[in-house]
Amino acid sequence: MAAIERKLAAIMVADIVGYSAMMERDESRTFARVRALRDDLFNPFVSQYGGRIIKTTGDGFLAEFPTGSAALHCAVDMQRQNHAAQASSDEQDKMLMRIGINLGDIIIDGDDVSGDGVNVAARLEPFAPRDGICVSCAVRDQVRNDLDVLFEDLGDLTIKNMTRPVRAYRINLANAPATRKGPLKPRSGKPLLMAGAVMAALAGAGAWWLSGPVPPSAPSPVAAVSAAPLSIIVLPFANQTGDAQKAYVADALTSSITADLARIRDAYVSSPATAQSYRDKNLGAQQIGKDAGVRFILQGNVLASGDQVRISVTLTDAQNGATLWTYTLDGDLTNLFALQDQVTNQIGNSIGRQMVIVAASEAEKRGSSPKAADLLLRAAALRLKSQTLPVLRQSEALNRQALALEPDNVSALTDLAIALFRQAYNFGNQVPDDVREKQWAEVREISARVRNLDPNHADILYAQGFYASKHDDFPGWRSAAEAYLAARPKSLLPYIGLANLHIALGEPKEAITRLNQALTLDPKQPPETIFTNMARAHMALGDNAAARDWCLKGTQAHPASPNCYAILAMVYADQGDMARRQAALAELNRIAPQYRIPEFAKPQPSSPAVYKAYYEEKYLPLWRKAGLAE
Repeated sequence: MAAIERKLAAIMVADIVGYSAMMERDESRTFARVRALRDDLFNPFVSQYGGRIIKTTGDGFLAEFPTGSAALHCAVDMQRQNHAAQASSDEQDKMLMRIGINLGDIIIDGDDVSGDGVNVAARLEPFAPRDGICVSCAVRDQVRNDLDVLFEDLGDLTIKNMTRPVRAYRINLANAPATRKGPLKPRSGKPLLMAGAVMAALAGAGAWWLSGPVPPSAPSPVAAVSAAPLSIIVLPFANQTGDAQKAYVADALTSSITADLARIRDAYVSSPATAQSYRDKNLGAQQIGKDAGVRFILQGNVLASGDQVRISVTLTDAQNGATLWTYTLDGDLTNLFALQDQVTNQIGNSIGRQMVIVAASEAEKRGSSPKAADLLLRAAALRLKSQTLPVLRQSEALNRQALALEPDNVSALTDLAIALFRQAYNFGNQVPDDVREKQWAEVREISARVRNLDPNHADILYAQGFYASKHDDFPGWRSAAEAYLAARPKSLLPYIGLANLHIALGEPKEAITRLNQALTLDPKQPPETIFTNMARAHMALGDNAAARDWCLKGTQAHPASPNCYAILAMVYADQGDMARRQAALAELNRIAPQYRIPEFAKPQPSSPAVYKAYYEEKYLPLWRKAGLAE
């Protein structure tokens, strides 16, 4: 007897609400509508997200996906498109669906599957609302905050023929705004860069898939095309473990990385179905780039020994075949979900950085009269540099040029607001008071304008939070910071923003926790503000040695940023090391001769008493002892 093949997979079960009544009213028409729904919705969407339909019933289907994230993204998109398509129908004529999803162990039997993973998904489906979804706890834990949907906790459900209760969550899409406006539409041809497009790799940007479902098709040779500057395909990861049963690890990583890259604002990510069509084909990077119409190619492999796994990833420029970036990580297969999180978070941020660097370099070469998209790509590249005052002023200038061409470009408006608030917040101590106040006023005006143009645009929350922080509005600061984190959980910036809030509230331990979360997302090239805030938090805890160490690392990574030099002067003064204090002061005066107490350090009228006491009794005396200007 052959060994039973098992694997971890996500199972989706879908069912049409009121199907029997529809069949009773008009059997032929209902049958035709179900068939059209299967051809136009089920099949292309399941393929789009790397799944396969295992079986169909009269009024639904059962599908398998490599990850819970892929299955839930697929379900949300299907429900939103179907809801829009059915909106004009009479209530009794609407062909709405309920969907159940579970992540668990399944048994493979030829083309069929069975096991607990399938049974639980089927039992969860009736608990979904009309037009909604019901998922198991395993799916919810894997997806976390990656989707703009609300998970309603149903508690532990007692399910027929199951001895153990199942924790489940319901998603009612009628209560969750769609990120995209209008229904998705199938898309043909090559990806185009949207007007004013810019991928904010470190600005916490995010978006959904920019294209609708694309039925899988075999690649065919085409003439060379000009691919969108921020376009990428994730080829199926190679399973090099020597164990066919571990292929699910490579497939799961492929799916989760593809879905993760889709959060990058205005980047085009080729569909999983298109990527699958290149599996096991011996084609060069340049040929794949031409066929798929993309600029970048990501590929990887998985090696394993027992429970230990090594993942290797390469990013290639499809235009010339050059290797742009490589990544290797060793992990433990016993916690696959944690491993996926670690890999996708770090790859997503690192790939975004490399794509922007290449695209921005080419945009700069395109002449003295660039388009808004080129200007914004160049501004995005500046965000990868140390955020010094000159760099922020350059970013401001580029965004203003883009807005002169496209006055309602939300990306340009948002990035201008961020450049302005950073100048006022981080470097307001180096400019006249009237200049700083004008910058804050413009941040407020831009924020209102962006919310009017696009109420769902999350990135403006970053600027709104810091505006509140310097206008004595701590509740507004917390509200904006927490909303930003909910919208952009895989960006560093929400965690950094919350760390600033915790320091201002006299909660340094909580600040350090947030900063460590940010570091896990991009440990190789953290921004300067992580070092500064780590030092500030440790100083508030009385650990000046740790503050010194963080600032020494910060001056190595960002030698042109002044804040760490000021903190070093304070720490060395406290330690009585006058030679090093003087060296730190000299470097600070060279970089920022007008430097004085930063705006972010000063308490507000409603600041907590604990922070005011710290500032007056420890921070300010140490500032003066270091010989720093007030």
